[in-house]
Amino acid sequence: MTYTGPQDFVTPVELDVEEINATVAQFKLAAQFAVAAGFDGVEVHSANGYLIDQFLRDGSNQRSDTYGGSPEARFRFLAEVLNAVTAVWPTHRVGVRLSPENSFNDMHDSDPQKHFGQFAQWLSPLNLAYLHVLEGDMMTQGCKVDYQQMRAAFGGIYMANNGYSKESAQAAIRSGAADLVAFGTPFLANPDLVRRFREDLPLNTPDHASFYGGNDRGYIDYPSHEGPVSP
Repeated sequence: MTYTGPQDFVTPVELDVEEINATVAQFKLAAQFAVAAGFDGVEVHSANGYLIDQFLRDGSNQRSDTYGGSPEARFRFLAEVLNAVTAVWPTHRVGVRLSPENSFNDMHDSDPQKHFGQFAQWLSPLNLAYLHVLEGDMMTQGCKVDYQQMRAAFGGIYMANNGYSKESAQAAIRSGAADLVAFGTPFLANPDLVRRFREDLPLNTPDHASFYGGNDRGYIDYPSHEGPVSP
């Protein structure tokens, strides 16, 4: 497949309440499919400018009904999705991903420290498996939010993400800054990343031009490390 550049798209419009209810039902159906497929759990992706994040951040949520305006109203859609998903899965098998500062997809919020601290606090009583947070802005590499405050507001298992190396991840866990660290780009470029970390092997260089598809080189084309696996 050859990448042909940006394509025309339809200007998005606000979902009406009936469409919101139908979308929540789709999340529940997806959770049911995950059970049938034998998953161990699910993560509700509420980050990076995708649908739930569009409700959470006041830079994108311009609604004037019960799903827009105050932080409580903007949180409502995520709360309804979680109610649907946890009707299928026990709460300790459900995680949530947030991105308070990430400007990917032209996203922004007027006060991410305050708003996402509140969201984390409201998620706390649900006894979720974890809160997965993209720390800072992956587009600019800037970081203004105090994520330790957000972690404290949540009070449960905290998974950090964005630009961590093996060394910085280990340091974050040792210091108590995070309970878990997620890796994105290193896993894309290294199908055997766990082995490479464990054995201190060099990492492949990621080809950012091939991310998200669009040309003949992709995620399955990175080599694994040659040689015997250490015991």
